[in-house]
Amino acid sequence: MIERHPDLPDPFLVLERMETLGDYARAYGDRLAEHYEALGVIVIPHLPIDFDLAFLQQLAFPREWKKIGTLNGIEQPVIVRHGAQIAPDPSHPLVKILKEIPLAVYVQSQVARFNSQLRIALRGLFPRYYSLERNVNITWRLSETRDEGMHLDVFDNGRPMNARLRAQHRVKIFVNIDSEPRRWRVSYDLPELLKRCRDQLPEELPDDVNVLNNVLDKIGVLDALPAHRVAYPTMSAVIVNAEAVAHEVVFGRRMVAGEFICDAADMLDPSRHTHACLARWLGAAGLRIAEDPASVAREYADLMGSYELKQSVAAAQGPG
Repeated sequence: MIERHPDLPDPFLVLERMETLGDYARAYGDRLAEHYEALGVIVIPHLPIDFDLAFLQQLAFPREWKKIGTLNGIEQPVIVRHGAQIAPDPSHPLVKILKEIPLAVYVQSQVARFNSQLRIALRGLFPRYYSLERNVNITWRLSETRDEGMHLDVFDNGRPMNARLRAQHRVKIFVNIDSEPRRWRVSYDLPELLKRCRDQLPEELPDDVNVLNNVLDKIGVLDALPAHRVAYPTMSAVIVNAEAVAHEVVFGRRMVAGEFICDAADMLDPSRHTHACLARWLGAAGLRIAEDPASVAREYADLMGSYELKQSVAAAQGPG
């Protein structure tokens, strides 16, 4: 399941298999939040969520719907009421994808069922995160991904984060719902990466995780990193701060990703908050802080060799 690279720190906390969420919570308590806040990777060998797995494993979404989720309305009812009329919503994304109303209704019911249990799971696994919001987004990735490229997560096209976002702690969980293992590569966390790649980096970098990650993804310093190789079987889950741990999907066909946030003050150790640590991490790597993150974002917006460009080229070339 995990092939550890001898030159990398071991970031994995692999849980013993439990049959209920309560069993996991009782067995591990605050160890899960402690490990996550230390930029570790938590592996849950079996996530007990009840839904029609066999049916969902027959579905595949078009590539353009690769990351369709709750922000797109995927779990909203397909059948809606407008005044006295009750009828299918033609604008519903599942109606557009699946074309057949009964099929769209059933898939929506399974998505909503799964998502509800996933929210409960995160509350149970991280009980001290009192302000954990319902979710930022839960995406259903039912299309094949190969050789995604080593990267750090970037949001909103790498724009600088506002004060509200910088005050939030992000929790991200990935659940493999395919019949085949989902294969990943996992490398350094962000503070270690800055040190290791120092000679390949500009002299100044922004004190903004989102802008910084966009720069790191675009200039290609992550491409040659050593990595652990992991394969997560059906209904196993990985919890990792994907904006602070370099990772790559090597192969996967069906996965649900849940993205949640809470106030940084809820962390067991708020001094480990990624956004609060970044200036210190940059200094420890011998890097100066750029005064204007927005100018850095603009400077790298059209840089050739970007992660997004590599993705589009890979898509055009097809699998293999």
